[in-house]
Amino acid sequence: MEPSKNEFNIRLVMAGLMIGLLVAALDNSIMATAMPKVISSLGGMAYYVWPFTIYMLTSTIAIILFGKLSDLYGRKRILIGGIILFMLSSVACGFSSNMLQLIIFRGIQGIGGGILITIPFIVVAELFPPRQRGKYTGILASVFGISNILGPVLGGVITDFMGWQWVFSLMFRLELLQLPC
Repeated sequence: MEPSKNEFNIRLVMAGLMIGLLVAALDNSIMATAMPKVISSLGGMAYYVWPFTIYMLTSTIAIILFGKLSDLYGRKRILIGGIILFMLSSVACGFSSNMLQLIIFRGIQGIGGGILITIPFIVVAELFPPRQRGKYTGILASVFGISNILGPVLGGVITDFMGWQWVFSLMFRLELLQLPC
């Protein structure tokens, strides 16, 4: 039996939400592996923790702030803004020429990442009745497990064979996959 058009649309929406969530979740695990190469390239060992700290700080604030703003201005508009912000800041991170630039761009990227983390869970809560929410929330949450496995591997392979800047190129390209969904 062929799935109905409604089922297809739900699968498409879930795929798009999962890609965005995967990118946001992959970001820190890939960066953890890439950071030694970043430090050797840009210098600034004293600032080693700042790219992680600023990302986590801004994404945590963005989760709260943009969850509420999506109530006021619509989920789709905020999600698309988050995708664009994350993509542009990924490119900026890849072109960073010193640690201060990387820290600033990672802070901006954290805002986009926070949006990409919060909106999928809100959308699932709105799309599905209470009996099905647990199932679909679990599917979304499984993305975090996948990112914890893939992130360090991808980070190591990319930085060893291509350079740390390509980590941010990967983030940009993965976000491009989400736009059609």
